[in-house]
Amino acid sequence: MTITTSPATLTNIEDLTLPNGARLVYQHIPSAPRVAMACYIAGGNLMDPVLGAIDIIDRLLMKGTKTRSQEDIAVAIDGLSLEMDVDSRRDYSVLGATLLPEDLDASFELIHDIFYNATLAEFEREKVKIAGELHMELDSPKARASDGLFKTVYANTPYGLTSSVFLETLAQHSSVDEAMAQYHAIYQPSRMIWSVAGPIEKDELVEALTRWLPAKSQSAAPNTHDTWVKTLNAYQLAQDVLLPLPKDDGNQAHIYQGWIAPPVASDDYYPLAVMNTLLGAAGLTARLFLELRDKQGLAYNVRSSYDAYCHSGLFYLYIGTEPKNRQKCLDGFRDECDKLVTVPVSDKELAETKRNMLGRRAMALETAGQKAGYIGSVVASGRPLSHIEKFRERIAAVTANDIQRVASNLFSKPSVIAIAGPSHCFE
Repeated sequence: MTITTSPATLTNIEDLTLPNGARLVYQHIPSAPRVAMACYIAGGNLMDPVLGAIDIIDRLLMKGTKTRSQEDIAVAIDGLSLEMDVDSRRDYSVLGATLLPEDLDASFELIHDIFYNATLAEFEREKVKIAGELHMELDSPKARASDGLFKTVYANTPYGLTSSVFLETLAQHSSVDEAMAQYHAIYQPSRMIWSVAGPIEKDELVEALTRWLPAKSQSAAPNTHDTWVKTLNAYQLAQDVLLPLPKDDGNQAHIYQGWIAPPVASDDYYPLAVMNTLLGAAGLTARLFLELRDKQGLAYNVRSSYDAYCHSGLFYLYIGTEPKNRQKCLDGFRDECDKLVTVPVSDKELAETKRNMLGRRAMALETAGQKAGYIGSVVASGRPLSHIEKFRERIAAVTANDIQRVASNLFSKPSVIAIAGPSHCFE
């Protein structure tokens, strides 16, 4: 068996390409009580012939195979002390699992069954369930505002798949045969990145991955991935959009404002991540919290977020407030964004922001499961492993000038403002 090994800059992480085409990123942690795995399957919604196809498939993977019923799968998981779930995302699907080292082979036999033998037999029933869940989710004014933001910013693209868009496309998912073709096309070992951390020996892990994940014959399912990548790499908003979403059974206004931002592999990711922490992601010490909630009393909840994907990103602000404060909140958003452009961040505030950010990151990487998920997400998003090693260095290098530059670039672009609340707040 020949294994191609690419150089890794971290001494405790091994990066292997297996004969079946799968990639293994492995960290040996002898003291961990369990093995944590995160399998990233490239494609996600970018592979959808109709938006939402992979979401339906992923929900059905553990609901029956050629050899096991849904109940049999649940019993097998319980018997192995195995925790496992599958999640659909914009750029990839993710299978997460934790297991005991002695259960490695039996766990991979079950994973093989799910990845190779799923029947998707509950296809029509699952569509009905999904519709009910989506309607319930959209009853929330906050969820409706978030939905409006994302589907407007990324209109008619896979990144714009939201609950309301999914409801619109459900009827178009008409054939379980089409879903099966898509399932076999996506769940190929060559599309998988396995990130594993824990007290398992590398050779044992390699043997299990190689034996239980043989290469599949290629499916003829439609592949929309490359077309969407080109679209999203160049994607920009043409103009500002104000999206009112009246909901008269609520007593708050939920306001989102978002801008197209650089993708996760961009050099500007680091100053934008620091700016996001400073502006609204640091909680009680963030500028939006201190100004709009503490000083002006406008907010029940206020924050900023930077969602960086493989081929684009979204930087957005959120506030929950009384409807009468709608314009004051929007003015507050503008004022805080303008300050980032016109007034350099002080050395003290910048240093405190970086400490906050690095401290949160350290807390989020304490367990084997957290490490496996993070390492896998770095590799799956196209970043080199050196990103992990150099993250602290790159954050430390961010200057006040960098923040002014990325703020100027970002906030000079068109934005989408989505507001859900009682009708009178739009008068």
